[in-house]
Amino acid sequence: MAKVTAKYQITIPPPIRKRLGIVPGMDVNIAQRGDRFELVVNPMDGLKKKWRGKFKGGETTDQYLKEIRGEVE
Repeated sequence: MAKVTAKYQITIPPPIRKRLGIVPGMDVNIAQRGDRFELVVNPMDGLKKKWRGKFKGGETTDQYLKEIRGEVE
């Protein structure tokens, strides 16, 4: 179980971060489902942040992903 700090922050345990693909700087949402709250993660955001700046040819992450998927712009 995670504890809330004085600044209302929580630490997501490593096994959960790994399973959800959460990386530093990634945005996550908290959604209410009835009387429960869920952590909602967009895995593409994590991939984009992880690989940002890795492409030296001026290609953006979105352009690279479209290219490897065979999508036409």
